[in-house]
Formats: sequence, C-alpha cells, structure tokens
Amino acid sequence: MSAPLDIDGTAAPPRANGELVFSEPWESRAFGMAVALYEASAFTWPQFQSALIARIAAWENALDQDRPWSYQDSFVVHRALARW
Repeated sequence: MSAPLDIDGTAAPPRANGELVFSEPWESRAFGMAVALYEASAFTWPQFQSALIARIAAWENALDQDRPWSYQDSFVVHRALARW
C-alpha cells in the first residue's frame, strides 16, 4: 500500500519540480513516519489528514496572529502522529 501523495490543492504535500521538499530534515523524517505508519495500516490517510488538520487548527486558534506559522514552532506532524 502506498500513501496517496498524487493530490493537488492545499492538501498536497510540499513539492518543487514534482519532488517532495521540506524546509528542514526533521520535516521529511516526520512525513516519512506518517507514510510508514499508513503503509503499516496503523491508520487511513484520511484519518491522518483529519488529525493533522485538527492539530493545525488548534495551533492557529492558540497562536499570536502576528507570528507566521511554521512546522518548527508547532511540531504539528509529530502531535498528529502521537495518537498512533
């Protein structure tokens, strides 16, 4: 089973020239953990997306709106994966 990464729009993983890209090495490792857990049938991709969306929303609701959003500050992927 392979993660459904061929999606468009705001839900699509970050890409440049068709290749996945991340700002920091830990971001790619966190995403790799999500894909590995998905491939091990720990959860469905929509379940992961929902958990990630919920963590981002919680972060946004608690955020000082003058600060830009960043994975480094929020660790949202790790928090979304923590439930599995």
